[in-house]
Amino acid sequence: MATTSSPAGLSVGQALQDGWQVFRRTPWTFVFFALLVFVLSTALDLIPGLPRLPRLIGSSLVDLWASVGLIRGAWLGLNGRSIRFADLIRINGPALWRLFSRQLVLTVPLSVFSSVVLLVAATAAGAREPVQSLYIQLLVADPSSSEAMSALIPQMQGAAISLISSPTAVLVLLSGSIVGAYIQVNQAFLGFLAVVQGLGPIATIREGFRTVQSQWWGVLGLIVMQVAILLLGVIACGFGLLAAIPVVACITASAYRQLFEISDKCAKGI
Repeated sequence: MATTSSPAGLSVGQALQDGWQVFRRTPWTFVFFALLVFVLSTALDLIPGLPRLPRLIGSSLVDLWASVGLIRGAWLGLNGRSIRFADLIRINGPALWRLFSRQLVLTVPLSVFSSVVLLVAATAAGAREPVQSLYIQLLVADPSSSEAMSALIPQMQGAAISLISSPTAVLVLLSGSIVGAYIQVNQAFLGFLAVVQGLGPIATIREGFRTVQSQWWGVLGLIVMQVAILLLGVIACGFGLLAAIPVVACITASAYRQLFEISDKCAKGI
């Protein structure tokens, strides 16, 4: 079912207010859910001898489940429903698949684009071989291993110096970053379009571009505010993220409702 952009556009202030109101009605439900997600993610990292691939799959499943739960809770709360812990932890297989497949359709082309930009910049800087070597090592390295990552720091520093010393490489990287940022802002509501609206993979991407591009600067401002909220959560000894992450999800839900008009029937699949 196609969506239409809201004539009123996006009010960042209204999104912040609505999101905060949704969170404050049932704050502990959201906080305990975020804590559960943190515990599960940490438990996966602490399993001794677990190979990287199963760890990656498990972490991805936890992230998808948590994202769908937060989207469901934020959307139900925004529409006046009382949010229960069971609403957040409920597993919805079709919704998980919709979110995963839409993210994959967006992530793969962006990853290829980023790799090409980095390769072109490295070639321009005359540092193609060391950058390629570092790139491959980063792909196979275990991010949870501080020793493995620390060992790559000298190479990362050397590659960075080589790239920034070339004006052409800097220009290529800057241009690629601008294009990437433009796409990411246009796809800020991909999760809600996939889970709540249930659009197909290509339709989800297309709808994000069609609706958000006319409100691009407003959505960028919203993202900046959300990043600031998350940073405040980090500053609060990290534990503030247990509240900041749900608040950001609720704010996104409000902004999504402002920009996209959907029927109640479309939201029954969450």
